[in-house]
Amino acid sequence: MAKNSFFKQVFYRTAAEQLRLRDEDVMDRDKLNSTQDKLSVSDFMRHVLDNDRRIYGYIYALIPNPSEAEDLFQDTVTIMWEKYESYLPGSDFGAWGIGIAYNLVRNYRRKMANSRLQFSEDVEQLIECEAQKATSNLDDKLNALNRCLSKLTREDKKVLKLKYEYNCTAQDIAGKIGCSVKAVYSKLARANDFLLRCVKRSLTQQNL
Repeated sequence: MAKNSFFKQVFYRTAAEQLRLRDEDVMDRDKLNSTQDKLSVSDFMRHVLDNDRRIYGYIYALIPNPSEAEDLFQDTVTIMWEKYESYLPGSDFGAWGIGIAYNLVRNYRRKMANSRLQFSEDVEQLIECEAQKATSNLDDKLNALNRCLSKLTREDKKVLKLKYEYNCTAQDIAGKIGCSVKAVYSKLARANDFLLRCVKRSLTQQNL
């Protein structure tokens, strides 16, 4: 999954562009109060940054391609900002965003006319339902993962970072940390097993 910094970059870029367009409209028609507008942007930023992983995770569960999922996420944030005035304060912002994302994903799939795999309406609904389940309590799961990562040794953290953040091969990792390829596979297996058990235990304790 893309890192949280990606979401911030996408959001700030999107919000800045939308705010620029909105400001131009305000200057032309003098309809909005600038202070109220700034407060609106601030609230929107807070909501998005609180729910970005959940929304992106939902999109990625339906479209497991990082580049395409990122584009759809950015489009989702843009539309959410354009429709922000219709959002009901106090309601589930993430669910609202997921509803917008779902429509974009459906439209995206329909445009994939040359795709080898086309799903029926029933299958699409089943996939959407499973994606909802997969992203439920996503923030709790990610928080548990972060806590578990902090318990790893420095070397295990380095191996995982090289593998999953920098996409290094086992051979590359072996050269960087000075061990055999077999040892790298052993370290990855041990770290992944520890994280899986640690996260499950943490979620169980939280009744999630």
